[in-house]
Amino acid sequence: TIDKVSHLDQEERNRIGRNIMRLTVKELFEWRFMQTDPNYGNFLYDVGSGKTSLIDFGAAREFNKPFVDGYLRIVWACANNDTDTLMTQSRKMGFLTGEENEIMIEAHKLSGFTLGEPFSTPLEYNFKESGITSRISEHGSAFLQHRLTPPPEEVYTLHRKLAGAFNICIKLGAKIKCRDLLENVLNNYEFEDGQDHPLQNSK
Repeated sequence: TIDKVSHLDQEERNRIGRNIMRLTVKELFEWRFMQTDPNYGNFLYDVGSGKTSLIDFGAAREFNKPFVDGYLRIVWACANNDTDTLMTQSRKMGFLTGEENEIMIEAHKLSGFTLGEPFSTPLEYNFKESGITSRISEHGSAFLQHRLTPPPEEVYTLHRKLAGAFNICIKLGAKIKCRDLLENVLNNYEFEDGQDHPLQNSK
């Protein structure tokens, strides 16, 4: 299983981590079908071929196009520290009502920006030294006290998968580029929500 590969050299661990991040991005934004149980035992590594395989699709689920359209806009906003787009899209999707206090708004922003960190730089992201999952949890602790509405139900399984992918990269000690994985999706993505494409102004 994937948690038993710490003896491999840095280059191979980076390759495994990047493949897992690539798969996670593809599952959600290209296939809209995701295996949402990211425990270590569901990722198998073949020493001979160097292939990583994902198993156990009992917890797999589909995501509809409107949700994925909106969530991709949120992730891209978080990757670019774009507070205005994050808040606007979060209200449209039901993450926020628009009546939240400043504590909740700040926690939502920081949680989102932390989630978007691996995609925020074209450089390698050092998962092991980032503390990313613990920081997301810290920011999220304010939700329990100040949240006015539950998030879209799809988010619970989706965030479990994202946190799991991050934790695997932490376990691997992966230092990998992630921004291009998201950019590749965006470059070929067709939104159906009537809004301008996020890359329109940069093309």
